[in-house]
Amino acid sequence: MIKVIISIFFFLFLTTNMFSKTVSTLNNNIKTNIDLLNDTLKDIIVDKKNKEVELSNILKLYYENYDKIVAFELTKQTNTLYSSYKDDEYMAVLKDTPLEDNFSKTTDYYKKDIINSKGKVLGTLTVYFKTELNFTQEELTYLQNKRVLRIQNDSNLAPYNFLENNIAKGFSIDYMNLIANKLALEVEYVPGKWNDFITMLKNNELDMMVNVLKSEKREKFFLFSDLPYESLYPSMITRIDEKNINSFKKVKDETIALVKGYYSYDKVKKEYPSVKILDTYNTFEMLEAVSRNEADIAYGLNTIVEYNINKHRLTNLKLTRNIDDNILHFYFAYNKENKLLKNLIRKAEKAISKQEIQALRDKWLKKINLTKQKSNSFLFAKNEIEYLDKKKTITMCVDPHFMPFEKVNEKGEYIGIIPDFIKSLSKNTSIKFELLGKTSWRDTLNLMKNKKCDIIPFIVETNKRKEYINFTQSYLTLPLVIATKNSEMFITNLESIRHKKIALIKDFATIDLIKLKYPDINIVEVKNIKEGLTKVNNGEAYAYLDTLPNVVYTTQKENFSDIRISGKTFMDMDVKIGVRNDEVILLNILNKAIKTLDEETKNNIINKWLTIVKEKTFNMILFIKIFSIVFLIFISIILFIIIRSNRSLSLVNKELEILSTIDKLTQINNRSKIDEIIQQEIDLSQRYNNDLCLIMADIDFFKKINDNYGHIRGDSVLKEFSNILSQNIRKTDFIGRWGGEEFMIVCPQTNKEHTLRLAEKLRKLVESYNFKKNIKITSSFGIYQYQQGDSLKTCIKRVDDALYEAKNSNRNCVKIFELKEEN
Repeated sequence: MIKVIISIFFFLFLTTNMFSKTVSTLNNNIKTNIDLLNDTLKDIIVDKKNKEVELSNILKLYYENYDKIVAFELTKQTNTLYSSYKDDEYMAVLKDTPLEDNFSKTTDYYKKDIINSKGKVLGTLTVYFKTELNFTQEELTYLQNKRVLRIQNDSNLAPYNFLENNIAKGFSIDYMNLIANKLALEVEYVPGKWNDFITMLKNNELDMMVNVLKSEKREKFFLFSDLPYESLYPSMITRIDEKNINSFKKVKDETIALVKGYYSYDKVKKEYPSVKILDTYNTFEMLEAVSRNEADIAYGLNTIVEYNINKHRLTNLKLTRNIDDNILHFYFAYNKENKLLKNLIRKAEKAISKQEIQALRDKWLKKINLTKQKSNSFLFAKNEIEYLDKKKTITMCVDPHFMPFEKVNEKGEYIGIIPDFIKSLSKNTSIKFELLGKTSWRDTLNLMKNKKCDIIPFIVETNKRKEYINFTQSYLTLPLVIATKNSEMFITNLESIRHKKIALIKDFATIDLIKLKYPDINIVEVKNIKEGLTKVNNGEAYAYLDTLPNVVYTTQKENFSDIRISGKTFMDMDVKIGVRNDEVILLNILNKAIKTLDEETKNNIINKWLTIVKEKTFNMILFIKIFSIVFLIFISIILFIIIRSNRSLSLVNKELEILSTIDKLTQINNRSKIDEIIQQEIDLSQRYNNDLCLIMADIDFFKKINDNYGHIRGDSVLKEFSNILSQNIRKTDFIGRWGGEEFMIVCPQTNKEHTLRLAEKLRKLVESYNFKKNIKITSSFGIYQYQQGDSLKTCIKRVDDALYEAKNSNRNCVKIFELKEEN
């Protein structure tokens, strides 16, 4: 009963908050939730019966959700009704027993009277917190009196600060929640417009703003944090078919769209008064103006712009880094009178771990880096755009009778799954496609051999076809299934039926692929899927092989009620676009275009066409049979996973995720993860032409440590060495274990001179450090500064060469790779 009451209590709490104007998560709203606890404790004070168990269950939830809470005390006048404390191993709830001095004298606490509906004070609840930060008495008094921080919630700054479903979200919001939690403060996020926020902060109606670019004008009115918490690039946005513009000096007769009231708007209006400005009121409106040709250029911060381009699929836009401005930074801004809050926020920031910050980056910013690959903002190079302009249209040859994938109907319309994919590609990239060959599949292949059409949009790669066709990356993977009569048993593999008659469509790649695995397979060639299923139905063939959508579509459309899917083959069909082999540049263009197709779009297209069939000729018996087979396969897989793992799926996934990115010994990034990070930073450097350096570090004569002290002590040295490096690099740097005693450090936006100073500092720290058992070690460092055009492989080789040189120079030194050294 108690558990039910508690569950209802928290359900009501979450539901109420979900629809309130300001929503904060449980972990970031300590004082609000303590106030809520006060209401629950009224009954416990009034009821004279023993309530230790009920109180224990309630307090346990608070201890579990707030590591910061160490004790509670419920008093009435001078008497203690209940007290509770928790250490690492034990939680206690005591009746009529005051807390010991070590709790009651904690300086960081929150006290709240418990008042009934008539206004009578029933008692007082005091909650004691861990003293994590070194507060002055003035700061403690401020925190104890301060209940709510009012901060701006600007819906126009996604992914940093925005409003979605009446909830404040974003990187800056989550970062501020971490800070507030360290200070045990509640945050109220106030929605509104930028100019209103500025006025509110001046008038002390806001405590702070969290996404402010520092300027001389603003410093006259506000206090700014000493250090920024985020850096962004200013970018110029144009359509992909227009020339790149990277400076306002190149803006002549063009119209530039800007968001009114923001830093960018004021800057352009002041410094470039002759530029024609189109006023807009949010980032999406600004970008849409360029996308629709209402403006020629837009100007904004790269991450915010890219987030909106990806979210709203404005795939005809591209970004170019603006060279007029340096990197810009987000600061916290305070009212001039609020120095105390500024100091408190800075202390709380220092208590936030790198892991917590990285988790926020993965949540909000990693997603942007991944979706960039699907964005047309970087799709086509200049020569590719020129090619498309000259080409005008890309001609297609297709199979006119292969539903649900493609068909040319009586009106000459190209319909089906593949045409819908082509429409999505055209929408995402502005490439124009034209239907050419549409008589038969054999004619399509002959037209491609004779270079009469540019592409075949739906084709499977085989060795024979590679003689005259280049293939793009796969954009669709289809399972190859086995269809038999209902009376046949479930087929676990193709091997068991390879000597029986198996129907396959003539000239299709399936035959070539199956024969590679089973050269002696007994194949019956048919003209189309209907003929193949008919032969199975009449007993002229034992089975028919094809893709799952093909079989499902045709059995329902043609009412093959005695046919079922009896198994799955060893392979899937990877669908690609075939490109005539003398059009290499077109192959590159289409590979980039395929990246704009997301999984949701693919699934919607396939479901659309399979649903159409079900609506027209729905066969309930066949549906039940197919569903039963799929359900049995699904249950079998689930049982197999449960038996093998004997753990919950969520725990397995969590462990796999950690194992896939974290080095088990040192708890830093592993080689796979650091490879991914280096590639991401290379992509950013290529795009924005910013500096990037790599450091490879190696423990000198590490084998001697293992030989003299044993491998357990060697592992301890590796962990200590890793900690020295991790704790003495910048927040923006990344570190990972490369292998053995080698470590890699990635230094974005840093040249080799600054990186040399960092590496020297690390080398000296290692040399002077006393490892366990008074072991003394030295280390060697290699440095390489990324050059435009370098691949990941090139960067790794060159930083490794630099480390090799350091080792050959008597070790315990730092060496920089110079290009002139390479043969």
